[in-house]
Amino acid sequence: MLISQGAKRLSLLITIMMLLGLLAACGGGNSSNKTVDTGKNNKGAVDDTKADQTIKGNEDYKGEFVLWTWEPEHDTALAAFNAKYPNIKLKRVNVAAEDISKKLQTTIASGGELPDVVRIESGQKAKIFDMDILENLEDGPYHADKSILFDYDSASFSKDGHMISIPDDMSVAGIAYIKPLAKQYFGTDNPEEMEAMFTDWDVFIEKGKEVLQQSGGKVRMFPSLGDVNQTLKGQRTEPYFDGEKLNVPMLTKTVTTLVKFRDSGIIDKLDQWTPAWNAAFGGDKYIFAICPVWMPQYVIGPNDKKDDRWALMVPPNGGFIRGGSSHGIPKGAKNGELAWKWIEFVSMSQEGAEAQKTDGVFTHFKKAYEDASFTKWTWRNFGTQDIGHKFFVNISESTTDMPENINDLVLDDAMNIVIQTLAKDNSFGVDQALDKIQKELKAKAPSIVWE
Repeated sequence: MLISQGAKRLSLLITIMMLLGLLAACGGGNSSNKTVDTGKNNKGAVDDTKADQTIKGNEDYKGEFVLWTWEPEHDTALAAFNAKYPNIKLKRVNVAAEDISKKLQTTIASGGELPDVVRIESGQKAKIFDMDILENLEDGPYHADKSILFDYDSASFSKDGHMISIPDDMSVAGIAYIKPLAKQYFGTDNPEEMEAMFTDWDVFIEKGKEVLQQSGGKVRMFPSLGDVNQTLKGQRTEPYFDGEKLNVPMLTKTVTTLVKFRDSGIIDKLDQWTPAWNAAFGGDKYIFAICPVWMPQYVIGPNDKKDDRWALMVPPNGGFIRGGSSHGIPKGAKNGELAWKWIEFVSMSQEGAEAQKTDGVFTHFKKAYEDASFTKWTWRNFGTQDIGHKFFVNISESTTDMPENINDLVLDDAMNIVIQTLAKDNSFGVDQALDKIQKELKAKAPSIVWE
């Protein structure tokens, strides 16, 4: 069969086009430092009509993003980020932690420009989440993989089932104790033996009564009932709120345990964060202290100049979360993609985890903690104990965290009033405490349902 010259030319053209298509599909497969924007739409599905298949190298991300924060950015982590993304600049705007939510509100009301990323302190988290101004970070162009963080992070930093902020610094908490006092009253200062002894809070209370009797009332277990409340709150097995509905049985359980601690006499009446409370860490009147990851460096160390006096243990009923901060990207952020590269690097990568650790910050990037050399961490007040392993392995594996909403902030205020009253008035019991909480909630948040 004879084939015309036109048909031959058409066949050759088709072959060339197929080869070019094959080369384009394979291009970039061996390139280093390259990422691909898959063009996901707002529902998480690929939108073929808008997909941007442009391959970007780290140097292709250019511009400046704005961060609102109260903390100076850590030198090592920032230098490592700049080395990886040389054309991204961070502009830091100082805003006090307690003022972040107010500044966001006033900026929105005035039609001003929101930052590209905002640091969120744990106490402000529920209020800012309730404003509904943060991006769904699991959606494009961010595509956050929450599986690389700790399991307890997912619910705590999510709204409507999606993560809207990424936790920055680890805030898992155990309890610390003064070793000479533990040795004197319990016969051991070994953390594992202490954990085996203090199996639950009932045992803790009974042991505390023995200490009180043996010391003639001079030594107690904790300096403040507020310390106990924060521990119990962190260990609760259910949230206090489901929307507007208060989980009264859960709250009643906490209040009942607080009264039991108060009535035992093993807790002193100091208010947290007062000069007397801070000074207690350098004394010998209280055996135990709540101890989040940041406590050795920022509280125990500055208030106790003696070395090798403390040890860290898993608390009765397991670890809990105390404090910490996270980063969120406001909806419509002008340079949100650049801000995301920074969040992704410092909080969700091995490089960022190692750089942050150098600066004294431990991130929530779970894989980093699989390496024993990464978790190893000592602090002078704790002698040679590897408190990193205790925090990030022993305590973390028993830690859970509960989601909160804006009503939890109202409840916190009511609980603070009740705790102060409990500490000063021994006749103030469970019923009176619950009645006081109900009245405070009704006055400040009448929409809360008490059932």
